[in-house]
Amino acid sequence: MGDNPLQKIMDPASISITGASNNFQKMGTIQLVNLLNSGFAGKVMPIHPREKTVLGRKAYPSVSDLPEAPELAVLVVPTPLVPEMLDAFGTIGTRHAVVITAGFGETGEDGRGLEREILRIARSHGIRFLGPNCLGILNTHQPLNITVAPILSFGGGLSLASQSGTYIAQTVGYLERNGITLGKAISVGNEADIDIVDCIEYLGDDGDTRAIGLYIEGIRDAAKFLECARKVSARKPIVAQYVGGTEAGARSGSSHTGAMAGPDFVYDGLFAQAGVIRVNTIEEVYKYGWALACQPPPRGRRIAVLTNSGGPGSGIATTLDGAGLEVPEFSPGVQEKVGRFLPGHASPRNPVDLTFHMGMENMAKNIPQVLFEAPEVDGVIIHGIMDTGFMELMYPSVKDYIPLAREDFLTSMETPHLEPLLSMPERYGKPLVISSFFDRSDHCIRVFHEHGIPCLDSPEKAAGAMGALHRYALVREKGLDRRAPSGRDPAPEEARRIMAGVKGSAVDEFTAKKILRAYGIPTAREILAKTTEEAFAAVRDLGWPVAVKACSPGIAHKTEANLVFLNVGDGAVLERACGEVLAAGADILVARMIVGGRELMAGMSRHPGFPPCIMFGLGGIFAEAVKDFTIRLAPLSPEDAEEMTGSLRASALLGPFRGMGEADREALASLLVSLGKLALDFPSIKEIDLNPIIIENGMPFVADALMVIEQEERDGQQDT
Repeated sequence: MGDNPLQKIMDPASISITGASNNFQKMGTIQLVNLLNSGFAGKVMPIHPREKTVLGRKAYPSVSDLPEAPELAVLVVPTPLVPEMLDAFGTIGTRHAVVITAGFGETGEDGRGLEREILRIARSHGIRFLGPNCLGILNTHQPLNITVAPILSFGGGLSLASQSGTYIAQTVGYLERNGITLGKAISVGNEADIDIVDCIEYLGDDGDTRAIGLYIEGIRDAAKFLECARKVSARKPIVAQYVGGTEAGARSGSSHTGAMAGPDFVYDGLFAQAGVIRVNTIEEVYKYGWALACQPPPRGRRIAVLTNSGGPGSGIATTLDGAGLEVPEFSPGVQEKVGRFLPGHASPRNPVDLTFHMGMENMAKNIPQVLFEAPEVDGVIIHGIMDTGFMELMYPSVKDYIPLAREDFLTSMETPHLEPLLSMPERYGKPLVISSFFDRSDHCIRVFHEHGIPCLDSPEKAAGAMGALHRYALVREKGLDRRAPSGRDPAPEEARRIMAGVKGSAVDEFTAKKILRAYGIPTAREILAKTTEEAFAAVRDLGWPVAVKACSPGIAHKTEANLVFLNVGDGAVLERACGEVLAAGADILVARMIVGGRELMAGMSRHPGFPPCIMFGLGGIFAEAVKDFTIRLAPLSPEDAEEMTGSLRASALLGPFRGMGEADREALASLLVSLGKLALDFPSIKEIDLNPIIIENGMPFVADALMVIEQEERDGQQDT
């Protein structure tokens, strides 16, 4: 991947910070305090026009007065001063910077102009920088902290890149309470230069990072993101929250595809194609990322659940089922081994419910040993290991009856059997996730935190973390890094010829289907008629029954206009249909009637910063109501396309169903790959809608097609 600018930014030998003073109400001062307190071993050179020293360090009146060019410049100065400061650092030879200062592109056009100016200055000096409008960086392995929050823990395996500085700077206490230690954290701000993809590339190559967490509000170059993330996710997990697009943010489109494929769905497709595990909350980024960083992915779907209460066990099992995992009944042999450590009322089947008791040896040692050793178990979740946390709650009630000091009372209940359990995940190559309602006040939880065992504060969250581990196991199985298509053949000559003759902003159905057939996409056999007599001649060629439709680039949705006539089987009906079509000012499209009980759809839409987005889903007139579809980005590999055909909620319809044979999934995948190639070959095509695609004798046939042309783009482009 080449040299990444973040390598030097995250591990500099010297730093100059501009904007720090002896006033502790200034952000720059706070960041300098955290830099000094982090244990950073390199040279620190504050710049201040009046102060001789800043926080006990020699200060320099200007950039030109520095004794050497720092490897990293940190700017926390008023917005108008940023350009000249960046230029000054570039002049003395500094080549990396973090621009904390806000007031740029996020404020409007004037700010965007200023942002372009600092980018120009940086480019002129060869400077690479984070920001502006960011909250700094954190490297607990260096250590290095240039944020507004202190480092409390060091050396974690989860690293974070965020388009919100809040999730870097304001979460220290939360992470500490939950036992989560970040390894590295990067606030990208406005991404004027270094962006979230640069972060993925850097963290993907970083030996200290075992899992990557992302907070994303938007991606400017989705093709670049896909290429990078697909390579990285093959080696280490990426978990992301995206919050920038909802159905309400979907743009209005002329086709079903354009109306349905809003930003949220597009990001779903991008993440799936890239192997990124999408989650709903920043809490899941932290907690699931923690599990992904410190536990091996399960080799299969079979999860053992050990609990001291039936309710949590049921919650875990239900959540695991929703995540595609299983809680299978143990074999007789495993049940017999588990049963040796159970009270008479407990069941050894799975979940194993010990019922509430304070003796932790069986829960924390004996039964887990059986479960980890069992070949039929792929992962273990335990709820209820506890000692001092519960005793802490109990002590005020029992202190008058028990002659023990508080500390003696607590330590008397500490579980002495944790050491074997701590080593089991690594020894057996199986993940362990703990569920507990207690925090670090409990001795067991502290020990788990110190040894990298993820502890989630509800049964359902623990099961969700195991689900994330399972999702990553599936990502690794797919081999996404080997999927990227290599090169493209030129557009078919027939398609180039047809597109050269297209005028206006839409393509009529007959012409659209000719373009599809040039790409090998199967359509119904059809004939275009100008008169009723020509329509009758077409029927003699095609045979009864037929479909009769209006064909005009000005009529996009013929069904809504009542200009589609299906199963036309006699002359009287044909004549009446032709009359209505001609009265609407359209040509008559006569097609062989495709007979099939399953209707699908495929389509293409375009979104800023994204390659063509290819959609596949259930079709017909209720497509927008049902919204059972999936999206991937062109170009599609055959594997991408095959995965799309299996991603529908109703994918069972593609198998043998109610007397209908199995749909040819290979033919469907080929159709989707070809659709992606068509979209790449002709950027002037704004939208494509193939709806319905009817499965007849197992084969897909496009029964209707809509293409929308972006005429302004087309006038100035050379289709390839």
